[in-house]
Amino acid sequence: MVETLEKGKTGTSLLNASDRSGKFLTFSLGEEGYGIEILKVQEIIGLMKITRIPRIPHYICGVINLRGKVIPVIDLRKRFEMTDIVDSDRNCIIVVNVSR
Repeated sequence: MVETLEKGKTGTSLLNASDRSGKFLTFSLGEEGYGIEILKVQEIIGLMKITRIPRIPHYICGVINLRGKVIPVIDLRKRFEMTDIVDSDRNCIIVVNVSR
């Protein structure tokens, strides 16, 4: 779901007031709602085979090969210390561009 957030809208946010306008991809984890700036979203794909990597943090599931690129997969539920759920057709991978 893509939503437009208006400046001055109330609610919990990790953004500064000046950064609240724009389009965001919104999603839920449990009872919590989150958003990613739409310009950072490359694509949304279904679950696929994830290659496990030893000795990585518990919240990193492993990596996928997406059209020849190796992409790390992070489980946000584990990262935010939420309870695990059984995989369903509602689960997906959101591929984002992250600048260093």
